[in-house]
Amino acid sequence: MPDITIRPVASQQDLEAFIRFPWTVYRGDPNWVPPLVADQRKLLDRAINPFFQHARAQYLLAYRGGGVAGRIAAHVDDNHNAFHAERCGFFGFFESLNDRAVADALLGAAREWIRAQGMDTMRGPFNFTTNDTAGLLIDAFDSPPVIEMTYNPSYYPELLEGWGLAKAMDLYAYFFDVAKMDHQRLAMLGRRVERKGIRFRNMNIRRFEDDVRKFKEIYNQAWAKNWGFIPMTEPEMEHMARNFKAVVDPDFLIFAFDGDRPVGALWALPDYNLVIKKLNGRMGPLEMLKFLLLKGTIRHARVMTAGVVNDYRQRGIEAGLVARVFENGVRKGYTSGELSWVLADNVMMNRLAEAVGARIYKTYRVYEAKV
Repeated sequence: MPDITIRPVASQQDLEAFIRFPWTVYRGDPNWVPPLVADQRKLLDRAINPFFQHARAQYLLAYRGGGVAGRIAAHVDDNHNAFHAERCGFFGFFESLNDRAVADALLGAAREWIRAQGMDTMRGPFNFTTNDTAGLLIDAFDSPPVIEMTYNPSYYPELLEGWGLAKAMDLYAYFFDVAKMDHQRLAMLGRRVERKGIRFRNMNIRRFEDDVRKFKEIYNQAWAKNWGFIPMTEPEMEHMARNFKAVVDPDFLIFAFDGDRPVGALWALPDYNLVIKKLNGRMGPLEMLKFLLLKGTIRHARVMTAGVVNDYRQRGIEAGLVARVFENGVRKGYTSGELSWVLADNVMMNRLAEAVGARIYKTYRVYEAKV
């Protein structure tokens, strides 16, 4: 067996190898959705991604027999550690051939880098934070991921756990079939909260920047006490808004107001992965044309986040937001969706999902270990 060598990404050529290695791992896998290469370059670029205004990272490649056999990123987010009062480093972008020695070498190198940064805990996978894609799929490997969710081979949990990582938190994905949901109950929940003086409206695309600011205000308040949460900075929210402006559907971004005060928000997206899967990582003129032609055929959506500010919780506003987006989705011809991800310890959202007829169909796991 050839020796395994771990090398840091030190050139543009190395970075391209890092980005393109998944094509080796997932060759022939019908459920994998190739990421858009241009988006991956921007995500990993320290000069473009505002995450690096408060974080640092090391990208690592594993070589065996002259070829790339795996990759991993190790990173430290100073904002996370200040917000949670801990010394935690993270790993993400993990991909490996089905080889315990390769995985062990990658995870070991990430641990050493994290330890050298003065951290005492290693947690992941996060690509890069809870505001990005997160978690390792540990079941239901028989279907593709929805937009902005992860996917991995079924042997990954064994590789990570065999190295010594243990569960830190599970993240649930709920599936809902429009035909099987309780339409009357949803409508009743929406009307009930409106009678209490709460007003709902869709995003106003003509006031995009103003609504983005409202969303950030709600998001950073509503999620503040959730496990792993990191407040989004102004540059991060602006960066995300630029990336999604062209594909956001105003009917799928819902606000709740008490008078003029924004007190809740829900954001959903059509499952663009159903089209992206056909592009093989490219988005040139022909791929853009294909995307524009096919996106109107999407009938599956992902509810990406929903939250209500602390002093307005347990008033039914969450249910009202779900009722509004459900109503809009039915009107537009959507037949199914995913609510993801929901923390395993988020009792309120888990109960709401079950109450409206959704069911857990995928579980993603975040691992950790002391370093």
